[in-house]
Amino acid sequence: MAVKQELSIIVGSKYVSDDLPTLQKYSQDYSFVQGSRPSYVIFPKNTEEVQGLVKYANEHLIPLIPRSSHVSFYGAGIPTQGGIIVDLTRMNRILEINAHNKMVTVEPGVTWSQIQAELEKHELMVSNPLLPHPLKSVFTSALEREPILTPKPEYAETLLTGEIVLPNGEIFWLGTALGKGMVGRKFRDGMIPSTRVFTGAQGTLGIITWAKIKVEYLPAMNKLFFIPFDRIENMIEPIYRIQQRMLGRECFVINNFNLAAILAGKRSKEFRMLRDALPPWIVILCLIGLHRLPQERIEYEEESLMELASQLHFQALHTVGGIPGIGKTVLEMLRKPWPEELYWKFAYKGLCHEVFFHTTLNRAPEFTEAITGVAARHGYPVQDIAVYIQPLEHARACYCQYGFHCDPNNAGDVDVVRKLYVEVSELAISMGGLFSTPYGSWADMVYRRAGTYTSLAKVVKSALDPNNIMNPGKLCF
Repeated sequence: MAVKQELSIIVGSKYVSDDLPTLQKYSQDYSFVQGSRPSYVIFPKNTEEVQGLVKYANEHLIPLIPRSSHVSFYGAGIPTQGGIIVDLTRMNRILEINAHNKMVTVEPGVTWSQIQAELEKHELMVSNPLLPHPLKSVFTSALEREPILTPKPEYAETLLTGEIVLPNGEIFWLGTALGKGMVGRKFRDGMIPSTRVFTGAQGTLGIITWAKIKVEYLPAMNKLFFIPFDRIENMIEPIYRIQQRMLGRECFVINNFNLAAILAGKRSKEFRMLRDALPPWIVILCLIGLHRLPQERIEYEEESLMELASQLHFQALHTVGGIPGIGKTVLEMLRKPWPEELYWKFAYKGLCHEVFFHTTLNRAPEFTEAITGVAARHGYPVQDIAVYIQPLEHARACYCQYGFHCDPNNAGDVDVVRKLYVEVSELAISMGGLFSTPYGSWADMVYRRAGTYTSLAKVVKSALDPNNIMNPGKLCF
């Protein structure tokens, strides 16, 4: 029996595709990763179908590449050695909303647009990254360890428990979901280390078919502040002090390029005007009041913020750059995915390639200066570098992201950014930046510097996936 017929028995003929345009589409994404064309794209509907596909792939030694998002930015969801794309977007049910325990159970195809719209009806939200793509999977963000805007230690991990189909086709439960005897106990869905083995693995260790994700209550009241700085060095101590006092919920840093891109959206003519009006660096802080004494809480935190502003000589403002209504605009967008068809990161030139890593907040100026120097040597306009800095765990660490824009239809433009991307990545790693999710060319940069860790990772991979069918060619596998 032909492969397509056998796959059709598992998922139905309607959900097996081998037409050339579809295969070509799944062989590439927005990254510099050079993918290969898959043989088939399949769309399972449930765990049983995923199990059937994994068992079939093991029997016939066919690579499987799981993909839960409608969009792919970093090369994790495209094949490097051919095989079968397992597109999980049909598995898009929100299975349970548990407001009491602040968690939601979702399938892998649930998008940011879908989940935030549904949770809003229950006065809940998933703490989100900075304006995620509306078609990006919530699963993908959690598994890729994408930082969220809330720098609290309890939100360092948003994925709690889940169900995974291992590379041998067996089901394994992550976190305390693996202890079936714990059902009904108060903390049965708390995290234990098994969950972390599979985050950042880019689908090389199995296919997660449902997971519990942390949710939070929507605030009853909000008060947004913009804290402008002319120099990146000047914002470090204020952020440390704000986080020491645990003020607000969302707290992050963007430069004038990124804030202008957010405000302008697809209105490209307004972008340069906005960028020129804005200060070089902006800390955005949102004070919140929940349902118990919200006004009193915000007043208390605002008083503390103004005390810090007086001590450290900064301003906490409700607008910035003289732009009217900016506070309301940003606040309305803060806890939702990007609302427009044209993604904000692509509006400037058509494409954006990002280098991102973890470091400590006090080193952010050092990394920024070094990366700016590399960009200048490559002839890339330094004012066009998009910078986003996210304090983590009350500023114990931080996530730094540098975006480089290019016109995908201009070969010279793309070539400059490609070379810049590689050199900046090597530089950041050599300076001690932690690339927690090494995509594409980053994998070699990271793993050749970490021999002991690489050897241990390969032991885990060989134990779980001895036939190496799960997304081969990714990480060090």
